[in-house]
Amino acid sequence: MWGLPAVEAVMLLAKSAKEGCAPKGLAEHCGEVMDAFEALFGKRGAPTRLGKEWLRFFKLGEEDFEGFFANGLASCGLHDIGKANDGFQRAVTKKGEQLLRHEHLSGMILALPEVQAWLDSNSQLDSDIVLSAVIGHHLKASQKDEPYYGSFAQPVSVMGRTLILYVDNLEFRECFDAVAKRLGMAPCTAIVPRIWSLTSVGDQPIENARGIVETRFDPRKTQELKNSSRRHQLLMAVKAAVIAADAAGSGLVREDIALRQWLHDAFKDALTAEEIDCHIIKKRIRAIETRTDNPFNFHDFQEHAARLGNRALLLASCGTGKTLAAWRWIEARLRERPQGRVLFLYPTRATATEGFRDYVSHAPETDAALLSGTARYELRDMFGNPDDERHGRNYLTEERLYALGFWQKRVFSATVDQFFGFLQQGYGGICLLPVLADSVVVIDEIHSFDTGMFSALLKFLDRFDAPVLCMTASLPARRREALQALGLEVFPDEKQQFVDLERRARLPRYRIKKIKGMGVAEEIARKAVAEDRRVLWVVNTVDRCQALASRMTDLQPLCYHSRFTLEHRKARHTEVVNAFQDSSRRGMLAITTQVCEMSLDLDAQVLISELAPIPALIQRMGRCNRHSQQRGEPLGEVNVYDPESNLPYPQEEMTLGRELIGKLTGKRTSQADLEGLLEEFTSAQEAEGERLIAFVADGFWSRGGAEELRENEDFTVPAVLDSDVEDYLATRRKDEPGDGFVVPVPRRFVQRRDSRLPGFLYVAPSSHYVAELGFLKEAPKRERAVVL
Repeated sequence: MWGLPAVEAVMLLAKSAKEGCAPKGLAEHCGEVMDAFEALFGKRGAPTRLGKEWLRFFKLGEEDFEGFFANGLASCGLHDIGKANDGFQRAVTKKGEQLLRHEHLSGMILALPEVQAWLDSNSQLDSDIVLSAVIGHHLKASQKDEPYYGSFAQPVSVMGRTLILYVDNLEFRECFDAVAKRLGMAPCTAIVPRIWSLTSVGDQPIENARGIVETRFDPRKTQELKNSSRRHQLLMAVKAAVIAADAAGSGLVREDIALRQWLHDAFKDALTAEEIDCHIIKKRIRAIETRTDNPFNFHDFQEHAARLGNRALLLASCGTGKTLAAWRWIEARLRERPQGRVLFLYPTRATATEGFRDYVSHAPETDAALLSGTARYELRDMFGNPDDERHGRNYLTEERLYALGFWQKRVFSATVDQFFGFLQQGYGGICLLPVLADSVVVIDEIHSFDTGMFSALLKFLDRFDAPVLCMTASLPARRREALQALGLEVFPDEKQQFVDLERRARLPRYRIKKIKGMGVAEEIARKAVAEDRRVLWVVNTVDRCQALASRMTDLQPLCYHSRFTLEHRKARHTEVVNAFQDSSRRGMLAITTQVCEMSLDLDAQVLISELAPIPALIQRMGRCNRHSQQRGEPLGEVNVYDPESNLPYPQEEMTLGRELIGKLTGKRTSQADLEGLLEEFTSAQEAEGERLIAFVADGFWSRGGAEELRENEDFTVPAVLDSDVEDYLATRRKDEPGDGFVVPVPRRFVQRRDSRLPGFLYVAPSSHYVAELGFLKEAPKRERAVVL
């Protein structure tokens, strides 16, 4: 029992010993996590620059810093006290298993009445917040069983029924003493039980201790928390800060990096408007002038975009220069209030890669970052041309630092999932919160967000404070109104007339036809190719894309969709873009799926498309007659037909798309016509249902992996073809990215697991794969050689 002098001086391990390094003791580790917290956010009465930005991001005032500091520091110092038990010590030395998750045991210790009384003796501490931050710092604290872990304080091993808590060990005591010293509290003299049991044997029944925590965090208390906005925001700020500090205190120390200095250097300086202008905007302008051989002048609307406020929605059609307008807005925001980072977020890896190549990569290599699931692969040989000033630069981070490696980067092109993952309790996303909280943010192509992602965007805008510019070519009325309700200024609006945008928007670009089916569509495609025109054919499913390409092989179509290996998809992307940009090429056909709606800079003369929701149709049309500049030029031909099924789209949205095409058939149509009809057809739609956002909704609990950021109706899994497994393994042994071998495969076609592959990768039959078509559901018939 605690209350007696500590007599055990044996080291309690916090981590498995790293080869060649001294073991890490429990008290030392908790001290390093407290050091990381102070280096990131500050000390009593002295917040760091990031500490101030953190409070602003969570909508807290400077007066809240003392409470944030006390609760965060106490949580960091006590987060791992549950490791001081015999089961964990056996597990960390690979001599046995632990009975309970260590952070759950930490929480049950803190919930003991005498320990609670000690915490409550400090008026700045909210013991519920400390308890919540401690039990949730591994994001596995739930009142019920989740897919990947059990409910709170459920046994994780069938070995044994009791555990021994080393309450007499100096390491255990030192964790409490360190918190008391840093917060100016009296030492903790609580009596803590030594024997914890799943039965009635011992000093402390685990069931009773679990009940104390569950009572503290019952639904009524959770509702009270949500009714108290400031306390809820403080809780979220502390929980996230503890996870970030623990990641830094563990990861940086593991790599033998000077903790305080590294963190100080990562967040000490803010970006300036001059840096953005010099490194991004001016270099992009030079690239445009080189490509066009004409002097560059900003459009009126690009100049005006710089005068928008902290929250805005930029609506401009494809090819109008809205990305450069966004960088002007970023420059203006930094001139008004310097921040540490700039984030340009995209919905797909391909668009993030294009954004990095065209803009972000011009920043110094120490600042620029591409952050996506396949960034290491995409960065290989991106600037292979020796004449490119970016040739030879190394944009990679230290891979062993994981998300922490990006803390010293300042200009990002990233997929939105990487940063918004925190909203659904994603560990990597929470570790990136110190970057996000210190950023000016642009979010592109928001029309493509599914209901889950758009709901997450709305929650982010509602609960967190950051300068945000959302962008797209078109947006349904209900979504635009939802963004306006959260304070986003729509730009341009009806009262703002920009001659350049107005002329371009009202210029007739298309002649739209409703055609009877795929047979008629094929006749149109064949005739157009024979006339040396560029044809883009867009279908709604990969299967139909492959089937069309197989049937029309005589035209040598380019088939592009999502079910290629990444190596082939990247090559096909480049091939399609180059083919459309090659003015000397005559008569060509590209057959694609929805991938063309965002990541392909195409200019087709003839568009054939399956019926789709209105925003998707508008995006597809944006790839037709894209660079029309004046009246009298030939109109782009748009041909739309009904697909054999509505999937993957809802019936209601397909009906609206059908009505739109019916209204436009036979008419000369401009972008302004499309935008007006989008407003007309979608203004009566009901608001989308709100999705549960776990980071906010979990309250005192932390259910990592319980909710998905995106709606996932894609029944594919990542796989490596059986013929590529050895090459994949050889590549990884050379510490090179193996993403190029990975292909999304329908789940029912995966063959097996291979223990040599990472756990998320399956093996798929190469007999179903054709380099020109991707992974096929039906294996192609192979011609047999004739043996004479």
